[in-house]
Amino acid sequence: MRTAGLDRDYITTYSYGKQESFTLLVPDAKGGATGAMGNGAELSGADPRFRQNLAQMNRYWGDQLSTSGPQYAGVIVALLMLLMLVQTEGKGRWWLLGSGLLVLLQILVSNAAPFDLENVATVGGIKASIVAGLLLVAYLVAGLFLMRDGMVYALFSALLVTLLLSWGRNLMPLTDFFLEYVPGYNKFRAVTIILVVVELAAPVLAILFLDRAQPATGGDWDKVMEKRSLIAMGALLVLLLAMALLPDGLFNFVNDQERSALMRQAEDSPKMEAQVIAFVDALKEVRIGIFTADVWRSFAFVLAASALVFLFGRKIIGKVVLIGGLGLLILLDQWTVDKRYMHNGKERGRYVHWVDNAVHQQPYTPDAADKAILEAEWSPAAGSDHQAAMTRLKERKQNAGGINKLVKPEEELLERFSSLRRNSDYRVLTLGNPFNDTRVSYFHRSLGGYHGAKLKRYQEVIEFHLGPAIQRVTSMLQSGTSLPEMDSLLAQEGVLNMLNTRYLIYNPERPPIRNSNAYGAAWFVDEVRWVKNADEEILALSEIDPATTALVDERYRTVLGSTTVVPDPSASVELTQYETNELTYLVRSNNGGLVIFSEIWYGPDWHATVDGQPVDHVRANYILRGLPVPAGEHTVVFKVSSEPFNTSRPVAMASSALVLLVVIGALVWQARTALRAE
Repeated sequence: MRTAGLDRDYITTYSYGKQESFTLLVPDAKGGATGAMGNGAELSGADPRFRQNLAQMNRYWGDQLSTSGPQYAGVIVALLMLLMLVQTEGKGRWWLLGSGLLVLLQILVSNAAPFDLENVATVGGIKASIVAGLLLVAYLVAGLFLMRDGMVYALFSALLVTLLLSWGRNLMPLTDFFLEYVPGYNKFRAVTIILVVVELAAPVLAILFLDRAQPATGGDWDKVMEKRSLIAMGALLVLLLAMALLPDGLFNFVNDQERSALMRQAEDSPKMEAQVIAFVDALKEVRIGIFTADVWRSFAFVLAASALVFLFGRKIIGKVVLIGGLGLLILLDQWTVDKRYMHNGKERGRYVHWVDNAVHQQPYTPDAADKAILEAEWSPAAGSDHQAAMTRLKERKQNAGGINKLVKPEEELLERFSSLRRNSDYRVLTLGNPFNDTRVSYFHRSLGGYHGAKLKRYQEVIEFHLGPAIQRVTSMLQSGTSLPEMDSLLAQEGVLNMLNTRYLIYNPERPPIRNSNAYGAAWFVDEVRWVKNADEEILALSEIDPATTALVDERYRTVLGSTTVVPDPSASVELTQYETNELTYLVRSNNGGLVIFSEIWYGPDWHATVDGQPVDHVRANYILRGLPVPAGEHTVVFKVSSEPFNTSRPVAMASSALVLLVVIGALVWQARTALRAE
């Protein structure tokens, strides 16, 4: 299902599991990062029959497709946050306890809501998303009246809401409510991103506890405060103890995908069923070992931190010792977890979690296909640009020391590719996985690349046309089609050609396929075909020849007006200057007409001029730009000029200046007050 922004399934692909939320307390609650377990210490006690297969199993067993590591807030931070919350007085305590009921109700709505005939989840005839949203709103509104401490209310509310939203598809009614009714939420690439709010709110609540527990501010422990604190510390220790002693009863150690694959294997080979069951038991045993080791680690940190807090409350140690001790424990806790994922250790002479500076400076090196394109497209204009670029590079290196003054061969080669991009108009498509691969874009203008927030129309062209075209081309190559035959067949791929796909890389170590049918940077069309809506337009793309026919939405009739479209074989369009925010073309024709530019249309920010005069342009062929140009020789310029940005920039600067003045004023006032007190 689609929202006004990104696709629901796309947004919720990376959703935190309910059990996975315990990684906020125990980093390896779901095994850590995606990757094979390998033959580490974890397998030392594993069943020898399965050790080799276990080494290939994923160390991560959570609900996400993959992850580079857990979201870990810190178990000591969680303890201090809990101590802050239990100090809440009056009805606010009941509101905080009510958060547990809210979570249970949200899970109940998610699990129990049946689907109606329109495949919409409902509760009592009401959309489940509405019910989930109303429950949350009611809880938050109640907190406004019951909580006296506005800071704690705001931080805890933010923490609770974002934790629930991080569950994504695992709590779909609430996710649907935010996607449908909260502006901007449907632009999220992955709901797990929102856990950054949890990781901000929890430490602030922890700091509030330390601030308010100071004896100088009336923080002496009375019997009530001591009892509450002991209950909070004991509850967290008991929870961790239960997790360590009863892991298999509280948590899953084989995820749904693994379980399905293993069940299929047992069903396909009934004789192997007993062995599969034994393998699953061995896998669970290894993962339970990983899990419990980290739980005991968290238990030890909580025990040490609790002891410090208790001693401080009893006035056995002072504030300096408390802050210093907790700071050291938090540093050890976070440092040791961070070192699991960011360190300069090596395996077989290669960095595991570190990138050498030289590699960082140039993450990709050109393959044979890239060099073949460079040689084929090199021009005198690129050569002149390259000479100027090398002069600038050498000037920049004059301030460097020693060998760094010299221009390395790989630096010179990279500058050649940069000069070529500025002085050419071709595009490249790799046939591997072009829309999740950024490598080609490092050297050439590419049809692919990756971005979490997709351009909606371009993504739809990928799904409707480019994806199938790639499959067809790949099938041709696999069937042994010769290159001349391939070039002839590519003439039928109108969408590839209108995007100026001059080269297709099918093997990086071999020269690419050159497509002589690509239309170039821009071209005149012979006719305009009007369409009523986007659905008609995207489907018609497979019916027309974009070299001669342009699809234009009816809404642009007033822009094109009386533009005549008459075939003119002598007409030409040349891209004369290329910058990322400005494109310049030289257009020549005897009759004038409609020019289609092989650039993505984005009307709000890209503005066109003809011979310096502003003109309107239209969206054509679903994603490209169309512009009527009169007969003769003209200079067409497309330039980025964002009106919202230009308008908001001075407002933002003024606001920043105002905030700065307020801060300075507050500091001056505080200083004067202190001087008067003396």
